[in-house]
Amino acid sequence: KPTNDDYFVESSFLKSNPDVNPDLPRLAYLISGTKGDSHRMMRTLQAVYHPRNQYVLHLDLEAPPKERMELALSVKSDPIFSRMENVRVMSQSNLVTYKGPTMIACTLQAVAILLRESLHWDWFLNLSASDYPLVTQDG
Repeated sequence: KPTNDDYFVESSFLKSNPDVNPDLPRLAYLISGTKGDSHRMMRTLQAVYHPRNQYVLHLDLEAPPKERMELALSVKSDPIFSRMENVRVMSQSNLVTYKGPTMIACTLQAVAILLRESLHWDWFLNLSASDYPLVTQDG
């Protein structure tokens, strides 16, 4: 006899990671920016970073390829990000007109990447390079 869990695809997903306290929320972030924002994006990433979370960074089409490459190298060269493998830089840059359909498309693409890479998150947050938290996640 089928149960309620059999009707939802989510019931087949692994809902908890054995290395993490299941009572604590796991967050997935999109941190986005434009030309000249890569340093602020790294600052925001470092401020919100927690090893149990997932992160996608996106620089839009206005950012030159060199800046995107530098951002990817900054992430790759960080020993914690490399060890945890939970920070990704989107290789495809999208044209983004903020508050328009292109922003929604970029957000959906980031969510698709996050879902493909890890199902171990509970909430999605969309931040820009100018966002900066006043309290840590554990606080």
